[in-house]
Amino acid sequence: MSDWPAGQHLGSIYDALYLSLGEGASRAHRDAFVVRLHYASRAFGALALELREVQANASADTAPDALVYAVMANSLAEDDSGALALYALAMVVGPRLLVTLRDYLESEVNVTRRKILSHGSDQVVSEIRAVGTTVANEEPLDDPAWADAARAIVDTLDAAGMAESLGQRP
Repeated sequence: MSDWPAGQHLGSIYDALYLSLGEGASRAHRDAFVVRLHYASRAFGALALELREVQANASADTAPDALVYAVMANSLAEDDSGALALYALAMVVGPRLLVTLRDYLESEVNVTRRKILSHGSDQVVSEIRAVGTTVANEEPLDDPAWADAARAIVDTLDAAGMAESLGQRP
């Protein structure tokens, strides 16, 4: 068990993003989206490793956050271009993760942990911006079901009580 519940919580979210984006990248068919998904996966994997390094009792087998993993995996299953997964990352999961990071940062007094939380926030913002850059150069999708799938991602997190953030652990 971790001596830093916030770190364990964030680690499970980062692991879920690392796994789902990495697994999904090989199934996406738009080259630019494949590359962006791989880079995002690596970024969240690096954040998870950073957390493990500072937690005294961190377990290498921390379970990925089931809801975040499901949202991302389902977005990749719904749209094999990878666009829906990038939407989920940049417009739904990413902003909620930023709020979670901010909430943890507001109550954290340990200087090392504060730096890790700030670094996590910076990385999430970088990934959101990178997604924007990637999709700006691509042709828009012409699929009416896409909007329904995008709405379903938001509704899933809202129904789980995560309308604004991905929650906190005391």
